[in-house]
Amino acid sequence: MNIKEAAANAGLTTHTIRFYEQRGILPAPPRSANGYRDYAENHVATLRLAKGLRELELPLDDVAAILRIAHDGTCGEVRQNMMETFVQALRDIDLKVAELEQAREHLDSVISGLRRMRARDTTVPGINPCECVRMVTAGQAAPEIPAVMTERVAIGRA
Repeated sequence: MNIKEAAANAGLTTHTIRFYEQRGILPAPPRSANGYRDYAENHVATLRLAKGLRELELPLDDVAAILRIAHDGTCGEVRQNMMETFVQALRDIDLKVAELEQAREHLDSVISGLRRMRARDTTVPGINPCECVRMVTAGQAAPEIPAVMTERVAIGRA
């Protein structure tokens, strides 16, 4: 089958398949007499595996390593490599989730501080950053402002 048919059967684009082949993630299939790639069903199975591994957010280098072992190794070798790779991928995801949670908390804090600021809360440019910039760079919320003052800002009497 040609690359378009292989892509449709694997759920990938032709561009993705060519990219994987150029990067050495997938071996290039043989070419027919007219020079077109000639994919067999085993190529499509490999493409599906590559797609599934990428859907697990595995880096391309890990995908390539698993595909090499899946092509040349034993089932036990594939299983061992997948286990090691997936455990590390899970650690990486957990770390990313923790980083995202920390960024979310920081954003919540900054938004809260921005909502509490009065319109006249400014500083001289170049000497001290305005409170908006300080909150983002310092990872802190604005100082507490009495509710009475924020109500005035909200109704336009500041």
